[in-house]
Amino acid sequence: VLSTLRQADFEAHNILRESGYSGKISQMPVILTPLHFDRDPLQKQPSCQRSVVIRTFITSDFMTGVPATPGNEIPVEVVLKMVTEIKKIPGISRIMYDLTSKPPGTTEWE
Repeated sequence: VLSTLRQADFEAHNILRESGYSGKISQMPVILTPLHFDRDPLQKQPSCQRSVVIRTFITSDFMTGVPATPGNEIPVEVVLKMVTEIKKIPGISRIMYDLTSKPPGTTEWE
């Protein structure tokens, strides 16, 4: 599980760095969740896949902040490239993009 998270985190941050937008994003947690969206609900097999959440966060003080909205603060193409590369990792069901600001959310991901 940790190797999957590390690989997803590496891919997302590498793409952000290559795009030149890493200096515009204050932080970008990459979260691995035990959500398997593509499982047949009628099958009685345990879940074997996980989902990834990407949360780009822009702040000057970490007391308040906003997400980097695709198409505004970060190009859609950069986000789509992250999704494409993370989807190649075995065991990934979905990639989600968190658009929560702070407040009401926290700086990290809960």
